[in-house]
Amino acid sequence: MPEILKFANYEVAVIRSKRRKSAAIKVDLDGVSVRVPENLPLSDIRSLVAEKSHWVETKLKTAAQKRQAVEAAAKQSAQLGQGSPVLYQGRQLRLKLKEAEQTRIYQQAEELIVEAPGAMAGEPDQLRAIVEQWLYARAVEELHLCVNVYKQRVGASPSRIEVKSYKARWGSCKPDQSIQLNWRLIHAPMHIMDYVVVHELCHLLEMNHSPRFWSEVERVDAQYRMKRRWLQDNGWQLNF
Repeated sequence: MPEILKFANYEVAVIRSKRRKSAAIKVDLDGVSVRVPENLPLSDIRSLVAEKSHWVETKLKTAAQKRQAVEAAAKQSAQLGQGSPVLYQGRQLRLKLKEAEQTRIYQQAEELIVEAPGAMAGEPDQLRAIVEQWLYARAVEELHLCVNVYKQRVGASPSRIEVKSYKARWGSCKPDQSIQLNWRLIHAPMHIMDYVVVHELCHLLEMNHSPRFWSEVERVDAQYRMKRRWLQDNGWQLNF
């Protein structure tokens, strides 16, 4: 369990690491944390956070606004119906429900069309499951295609690709040379999906975030910093 520092308006989780040389404060939807070298005294950590108190409180206000937006989006998603927006590859598709004998779902221009008996009237949970299944299937298809394109440029091939559901990460790479990718990347613009795939493939060359790792990322994607920043600023919106 992490140590907890209590301040007037917030608490800070202290995360110690043998590999860290300096301290870093993080504020996100889950709260405030500070990553520090393993033996840094708690009094020094408190002083460091106190010096950044104004910055922390500003970030917490932004996080609260984002949290409200996420909750509103979740409520909207749970009440899917005619005309509801569905975020797909960086743009909003409008849900169109049509009466039909057989159930099927497909994209047509800027619409996501669901044909079903009774046009899914009064069945929001089933409708949501159908739409989420379609999004997941598209994610599997697009992410595998993306990996096949970029593995040539990176010069490394994963032993296995898994498309999973993560809350706090977009991808990961394991020692067995497999990579895992978050299916919610299907909500992001394609160039953001590209960046995450390149990032994970480069971990097959460098299993760390050292300067050598980032130089490998930059070799393949010269604009990775901009895309990384976009994901940090907007990733919280990529939900269904």
